[in-house]
Amino acid sequence: MRYESIEMRHLRYFVALAEELNFGRAALKCHVSQPPFSIAIQQLESYIGAALVQRSSRQVTLTDAGHAFREKAVRLLAQANEAYALAHGIAEGKQGLLRIGFHASMVFRGLDRLIRRLEEQEPLLTLELSEMSSQSQVDALIAGHIDIGFGHSALVPSQLSFTTLFNEPLMACLPPHHYAAKGASIDLRQLEHDDFILFRRAGSPAYFDQIIALCVNAGFTPRVKYQTSQWLTVVSMVSKGLGVAVVPQCLSSCGIQAQFLELQHQSPLSPVQCMWLAACDKPVVRSALKHVQQCISSPPT
Repeated sequence: MRYESIEMRHLRYFVALAEELNFGRAALKCHVSQPPFSIAIQQLESYIGAALVQRSSRQVTLTDAGHAFREKAVRLLAQANEAYALAHGIAEGKQGLLRIGFHASMVFRGLDRLIRRLEEQEPLLTLELSEMSSQSQVDALIAGHIDIGFGHSALVPSQLSFTTLFNEPLMACLPPHHYAAKGASIDLRQLEHDDFILFRRAGSPAYFDQIIALCVNAGFTPRVKYQTSQWLTVVSMVSKGLGVAVVPQCLSSCGIQAQFLELQHQSPLSPVQCMWLAACDKPVVRSALKHVQQCISSPPT
């Protein structure tokens, strides 16, 4: 089948000729000398088995077949350009789907900055955001349901790679009118007789165990009355006087009416991590990771 011999250059040359209706100008437009340009047009007509142009000493015109072929050739060239741009964009991590898992508190750690930067600098990326606990992110990464996760004190298994973006202090979170809420800091032992609200252990075992250990080191076992699956729910319940909590520092800027105090005698730090599948070679992940470190950061105290 002779049409299989048609090359992209044949299409480009013919479209240029159809636009210029002059062999010399068309050849110049294609950055080639006129003799090989003319030969290519002749080859194209031979492959098709029909004359596409009518030549005379004064002018060049398209035949009916040439007019019909021009329309299709323009479309084919456009599709080829789109295919190139798509493949190149995906290979460079500039285009495709990026699935991000995050915990609600990441909104106060710069997730909004990351999203805006990706939208501005990688406009061809499609972002898919899924709110989930740190442990759920670990499971989703391993299962291939998300590409990047942002966990807090996550127990990262060997299947995942991760980078610690920063270490965040923990703070006491008290109801607005709590008797111990007057100072800037607090000895955790002062909360020995209060009801505690904790983030559910199944969602973040490391957080749960760290807070229990802090209380035990302070000389008491916390009386855990409520457990929730969202940090913002913890702070909201504290603001309504349902108990006290130990929470990440970033939540002090969440706007909920509660008192946030530094912990005396202890400097507990909670790592905030970006995680991804170790075996992942997706260009969109490599591209996004370049922006993560610049956007995700500890909020000012």
